[in-house]
Amino acid sequence: MASAGGSPPERLRRGQELRTFLRSRRARISPAESGLPDGGARRRTPGLRREEVAVLAGVGASWYQWLEQGRDITVSPQVLDAVARVLRMSPAERRHLYVLAGLNPPLPESEYDPDYLCAGMQRLMDSWMPYPAHIMDPYFSAVGLNASAQLVMGMDAQENCIINFFCDERYRARAVSWEQNAPGVVAE
Repeated sequence: MASAGGSPPERLRRGQELRTFLRSRRARISPAESGLPDGGARRRTPGLRREEVAVLAGVGASWYQWLEQGRDITVSPQVLDAVARVLRMSPAERRHLYVLAGLNPPLPESEYDPDYLCAGMQRLMDSWMPYPAHIMDPYFSAVGLNASAQLVMGMDAQENCIINFFCDERYRARAVSWEQNAPGVVAE
């Protein structure tokens, strides 16, 4: 767990949560699913052993043990990504791992690929022309939009509307009452 962030009790709590979280994720992946021999009926550990996770992630066994114990160690995003890959974490679980390790989590990824919407939904949005229309996923990423939304709002598919709202100067300049709307956007 990275040294930065939070008081000692907060770091201790996060360390305990990290331990529980990693153990639960390790228990749900069988050795066979990871391309390892299953070890037969003698295996006492459900799922992968710590040493197996360490080898598959390319880190030392002691280091991974310290991470899972929630010790106050420095951890890199690359190592967390390797552990998340080995433990087959979803994007949301990977973000949670970063938070528990005391790092800024990666930006949310849409669960929907660009071809997610059926042709009928795209036709519906296109029929609203010249009015802008777009569909967002739960993380406020645009998963579908019409040409007017691209032109008027400057949007592209898979673009995150929250990030644009707060970080894009062009978007902020177009918003008439940005400061009044910002608290509501944060609340959503």
